[in-house]
Amino acid sequence: MWLGAQNGWLYVHSAVSNWKKCLHSIKLKDSVLSLVHVKGRVLVALADGTLAIFHRGEDGQWDLSNYHLMDLGHTHHSIRCMAVVYDRVWCGYKNKIHVIQPKTMQIEKSFDAHPRRESQVRQLAWIGDGVWVSIRLDSTLRLYHAHSHQHLQDVDIEPYVSKMLGTGKLGFSFVRITALLIAGNRLWVGTGNGVVISIPLTETVVLHRGQLLGLRANKTSPTSGEGSRSGGVIHVYGDDNSDKSASSFIPYCSMAQAQLCFHGHRDAVKFFVSVPGNVLATLNGSVLDSPSENPSTAATETEGQKLKNVLVLSGGEGYIDFRIGDGEDDETEENAGDATQVKPVLSKAERSHIIVWQVSYIPE
Repeated sequence: MWLGAQNGWLYVHSAVSNWKKCLHSIKLKDSVLSLVHVKGRVLVALADGTLAIFHRGEDGQWDLSNYHLMDLGHTHHSIRCMAVVYDRVWCGYKNKIHVIQPKTMQIEKSFDAHPRRESQVRQLAWIGDGVWVSIRLDSTLRLYHAHSHQHLQDVDIEPYVSKMLGTGKLGFSFVRITALLIAGNRLWVGTGNGVVISIPLTETVVLHRGQLLGLRANKTSPTSGEGSRSGGVIHVYGDDNSDKSASSFIPYCSMAQAQLCFHGHRDAVKFFVSVPGNVLATLNGSVLDSPSENPSTAATETEGQKLKNVLVLSGGEGYIDFRIGDGEDDETEENAGDATQVKPVLSKAERSHIIVWQVSYIPE
């Protein structure tokens, strides 16, 4: 388990036993913002725009004293995010994405993820032959091809969020993306307003008018219409000369199939993480919220298909049910009868929360 701190310290602990004991540590020259492991190398992104690359020594132990430093640019621009894409690492730096080859420790390719130079790439999420990218202070997600780096699709979540919750529930209409994850064949999106959205991934994208927009990477149709309502503002970009085979999975998505969770955070969604698990079956002996009332019917439908369960966790400050408000009044009423009780520094609704969802799906 690798831990990076704001003060520049990097710690390595055992994930097997004696977790508290620190096995290795080293002080780097700036804050650690991101960590990834690929092919026996650990890449550490720093706030000063450098990338520290660690490897194991001859004895098989991680050698923190001997590492390689890559400089991606000026010191006042930080590497905000990284993602492993096959055996490469994509780094978000300013408005660009640098594709790093970890073995040769070279920048293999660089391209603009956003036309504005002052923009910042903030989150990356990879599956199949596609990488979803979010930009700081932006409500539009961008999909890029994992190999050709083509710009394949734009999806703006702002119209959908405003339609579902209205601007009054959010306090203001501005929607920005603060967390991103792919889990359970879905793209999970967290916003600065504490809203959590999950969007099914599909190989095809269909507009609200029924026109086929995309079929994998090399079979795309031009968009028609610039409808402003949910599910309409989708742009797909393609290249008929793509060298990828037609069997490649491109994770397109459409807001027409999006789901908004009414359970959210009072402040920005800070992170998502997913782990295999089946908590609902453990709690009551059966899966809750099943689409079928007859368990035997559901079992028959999934017979022969490997159904997987994954737990998706979101972290953020506070909890709110967007249907009824933030619940502050409940805590006030509970404490009103006891004048001597010391009021907590943070109310229950304001404390940091982790919200857990269970998703059942059939892997692609």
